[in-house]
Amino acid sequence: MANSKQLPAIVITVLNNSLALWQEVLFGIEEEGIPFTLREQPMDDLFQCAWQAAQHSPLLVGIACDESTLVVHYKNLPVSAPLYTLAQNQSHLAHRHTGNNAARLVKGLPFREAHSLSTGELQYE
Repeated sequence: MANSKQLPAIVITVLNNSLALWQEVLFGIEEEGIPFTLREQPMDDLFQCAWQAAQHSPLLVGIACDESTLVVHYKNLPVSAPLYTLAQNQSHLAHRHTGNNAARLVKGLPFREAHSLSTGELQYE
């Protein structure tokens, strides 16, 4: 008999086969020891996909990504107000720390702080 219970994990929706661009985010989640599951989906609204992923996650956190943007959402936030939006062209460190912060939300730990550089890129401490 199959178990119908969903394992606790962050749900990540990948649009347009773009997962390879976001490996550092996944590494950041793994560093914090939080599991994640992947779902693929053809083109759709990124904010809506991230919010829906959060709705399906037993941990209340969802992520959606495409070729240019990654969105981290929390179940209790409005669809139009995600927790984080990350551009693909930001540093590997920003990607890693975004994954850390998604996992820290689950764990109830303080987020890593980000500071804006003159280029508009976020730098984490």
